[in-house]
Amino acid sequence: MKSALKPIIVALVIGISVLSFSLNAIAVNFDQKEVDQDRFVAIAVPRAFGHTLVIVEQVSDSRPCWSESGSQPTIVDPLLLNFDFTGICGRATDSNGYSVRMAGTDLVLSHALSVQSTPSDILLVAQSRADAYAPPIIIGRTYGFTSGFAKIILEPGWRLTKRVYQGKTLGHIYFTSDSSAF
Repeated sequence: MKSALKPIIVALVIGISVLSFSLNAIAVNFDQKEVDQDRFVAIAVPRAFGHTLVIVEQVSDSRPCWSESGSQPTIVDPLLLNFDFTGICGRATDSNGYSVRMAGTDLVLSHALSVQSTPSDILLVAQSRADAYAPPIIIGRTYGFTSGFAKIILEPGWRLTKRVYQGKTLGHIYFTSDSSAF
């Protein structure tokens, strides 16, 4: 009888240990660091059906990573596509590289960023992952529609920051608001 219980007890201990480790991994607390907003651009990038989000960072000044022209919308020329931008430009293309942070809380698990087109505008929104009917949080817009590359201008109260873990600044970029109101 004792030998039959031993494998069950071992399996339970391992299962509890794995679960405990997983919960601790989820509970990581990140901080944020302010950045020079002029060194970044959030871009609505055209794709087959609509636009997607890319953030470009000017890491060094040896060459410009993008140029801007016009207004409503501001058209972006992604210059980094024309040269080896290693060490010159940073680029975040998906949720591994960017997320939303409100009132000091990282919303990466609860909200997904997306770019949504309307007939007259392109919006950057955060949508609840848990409630598909919750209204989206509008983070930025292009102030006009284009089928090309467009600068996303952040709404008042929003800015870009970088993720910090145990005092070390990481490459992950936050769309940050100090407000907790959804």
